[in-house]
Amino acid sequence: MKVKKYEYKSKKEVEKAIKKLSHFTDENGVEHPTHKNSVVLLGHIVKEKAKFNDEGEQTKAPVYAEKYSVDVLWHESVKPENDPEKKLDLENWKDDEIFLDDQGVHEFMGIKYQRDDKKEKPKKK
Repeated sequence: MKVKKYEYKSKKEVEKAIKKLSHFTDENGVEHPTHKNSVVLLGHIVKEKAKFNDEGEQTKAPVYAEKYSVDVLWHESVKPENDPEKKLDLENWKDDEIFLDDQGVHEFMGIKYQRDDKKEKPKKK
């Protein structure tokens, strides 16, 4: 198992990537995942927290990241049937992977994120 972290331009882009993971469509047209990976949609992460005065009124709005963040716990990487290039699932996501020096804003219980590519400069959170 591997924990990887990703950033996309939008939630729509993430949904396209998720759709490439193995799944089946039932007789009613509903798609169901067949992969065993855990995908957590984190959204636009807060870069700077909001500030409030003594009365609890917001004095400064939070600042959010421009990109949409996702964490994936890759349980397995099988060659998906619906990918014409027949790449491993996690290879399809490689271009959007980010590298952090810490766990970031999310952790999978008991499984730590570990950078396995120390050659890349880590991106700021």
